[in-house]
Amino acid sequence: MLAFFTTLLAELGDKTQLVTLMLASSYPPRQVLAGALGALAAITLLAVLLGELLAELLPAEVTLLASGIFFLAIGLWLLLKTKTPEEKVRKPPGAIVLHTFLLVFFAELGDKTQLTAVALSAATGAPLSVFLGAMGGQLINHGAAAYLGARFLARLPHSYVRLVSAVLFLLFGLLLLFLALRSQGAFF
Repeated sequence: MLAFFTTLLAELGDKTQLVTLMLASSYPPRQVLAGALGALAAITLLAVLLGELLAELLPAEVTLLASGIFFLAIGLWLLLKTKTPEEKVRKPPGAIVLHTFLLVFFAELGDKTQLTAVALSAATGAPLSVFLGAMGGQLINHGAAAYLGARFLARLPHSYVRLVSAVLFLLFGLLLLFLALRSQGAFF
């Protein structure tokens, strides 16, 4: 129960939820949700199985730095890409699922929900319960994001959604880089 509620609250407005929301505005929401949940299951399983070992292998500074660079790259890619929505919808379902999987998987690396799963698994010694609880919270959050993206964001001009998404990714990237540098003593 603790993993469910912790993940449910931690994932609200999270960057991976925004990825799902954004992609569901352009692609079939079921395919986006399948890719997102697949990535979240993989990363959560990795987190609960490795527990404290994962935290030792990937220092927070390195994870923050890599995540920041990843988000800046996605933001720049969104600003520079020129495909129209009609071209993207013609992608085979497997490509959309894989595209979503990769974006969500790498965005979730070192994220607070992943670190929560690591900590809860290490503290409770019940990785299966932590995994199931965390996935329940993520299912609710990402299911809502896929629905809202398909239902409401799809009505907005695609160029507007892409611009707002790019700005959000750039802001997250800058924030993560700032946190990585700050943890190294580069600021303050």
